[in-house]
Amino acid sequence: MTIEPDIIIQLVSSFLALFLFIISFLAYMRERRKKLFLLSAAFFFYSFMEFLDSGDIFSPKIGNYFEMLGSSLNFIILALFCLSMITKE
Repeated sequence: MTIEPDIIIQLVSSFLALFLFIISFLAYMRERRKKLFLLSAAFFFYSFMEFLDSGDIFSPKIGNYFEMLGSSLNFIILALFCLSMITKE
């Protein structure tokens, strides 16, 4: 079994998004601003989506299910980013 480079990049970007989630969530805990909460939720879902997209490494048989769920999460992520930009404090 060979691992394709794009799957490795997806996995690395998943960990980067998880790191950004942790940083933004800690900032939310300190500031208690709704914008930061929405931003951290978007980073969390992005990390989860990228992890599911690279799920072919772990379970190649159910890859289509992961792709469908990832597409749904893509909409949620964009909506959270949009809400974090238009939310007033």
